[in-house]
Amino acid sequence: MLKKFIPLPMLALLSSPVYAAGGHDHGDHSKGDKRFYSHLDVKVHFDRIVDAEEANEEFDESYTHSHMELGVRLNSKFSINANVKIEGEPAGHHHGHGAEEEEEHHDEDEEELHDEEVAQTDKVFDDHPFLVEQLTINFDEEHYALYAGKFNPVVGFDYHNFPGIFGYQIIESYVIRERIGFGAKLMHDAGDGGKHTLNASTFFADTTALSDSLLHERGTTSKKDGGLSNTEDFRSFSVSISGSDFYSLDNNFAEGFSYGLGYAKQAAGAGNEEDEIRFSGSFGYEQKLSKDVEAKFIAEHMAIEHLGGEAAHDRSYTTVGLGFDYKRWNLGATYTHINNDADEADENHNGHIYQVSIGYTFSNGLGLSVGYKRADEDNEESDRIGTLVSYSYNF
Repeated sequence: MLKKFIPLPMLALLSSPVYAAGGHDHGDHSKGDKRFYSHLDVKVHFDRIVDAEEANEEFDESYTHSHMELGVRLNSKFSINANVKIEGEPAGHHHGHGAEEEEEHHDEDEEELHDEEVAQTDKVFDDHPFLVEQLTINFDEEHYALYAGKFNPVVGFDYHNFPGIFGYQIIESYVIRERIGFGAKLMHDAGDGGKHTLNASTFFADTTALSDSLLHERGTTSKKDGGLSNTEDFRSFSVSISGSDFYSLDNNFAEGFSYGLGYAKQAAGAGNEEDEIRFSGSFGYEQKLSKDVEAKFIAEHMAIEHLGGEAAHDRSYTTVGLGFDYKRWNLGATYTHINNDADEADENHNGHIYQVSIGYTFSNGLGLSVGYKRADEDNEESDRIGTLVSYSYNF
């Protein structure tokens, strides 16, 4: 019954006779004149795994990656922002309550048994939690901002920025998600030298009622469950600096440049051997090639020491992406190299993922894309083709 129920609200949203706002930035919506503001972003995937290590790992699956951002402006300084999601995952991806520790500490025997039971059947909106990923109260001034509540600490680029219908997936898999804490941002406008933001926060894993979900119930996290930053104190933190909006009369290249540098420490919780340390470097560039053609390049390196709290496992992700927009058409591709340094042989396998897609956005705001993805992860190779139906709207 649940499988049949979940697609209905998605289809209702997709049929709504309103127009999408293109180029949405999944960032701060708290500035402006509206008292209430919201953004809807719907993505529904229909994939087919056409080649895998085992024949019973080849099947059809459908899942959604959709969210709605909601906000209310209390006055000129204070606002409350929320991000609610209904989100499934393609086969082979696990980001759970929000980090690598969920992936690293699953029970392998239970997973293998689960695979034997369900791998031969198609997956239709399986295991889709409806959750509150972020809920913050914010104070905004011209040159600084403060926030507190539940949020995703910033280390690398927003995963929505990566081109292609599968481009976000590997980036999202290592994002630090659903943490409780507080932070501050300092903004500096250097004129032609660009606009820069320093963002620092301290946090711990969400152990409130908001760590649970509806539809597919994940259960409420407690401190005894362990995992990175699940300490209920402020020993975990992140610091990042980003910049964009450069300008030069002599060099047009500067105008499309953006960058990000990040660092985070997640304190060891119950069951972890070490604190996890990560740092990132990100680079973006956009250039209008003609009246109708715009190109976008993006690159990010994320290095993680003591992945998931393991003393003898380091991992890095290096991703490059290229996208083109021509009128209503879009073309996007990414390549990710995964480098593992681990004592255990089965964890020391390097991997790679590449994906490419082409899509079209109709005048009513609907998007339709088709794509291909090849992945070599955890010493298992697979190929998938997919169709994405998307919709985005600000109101």
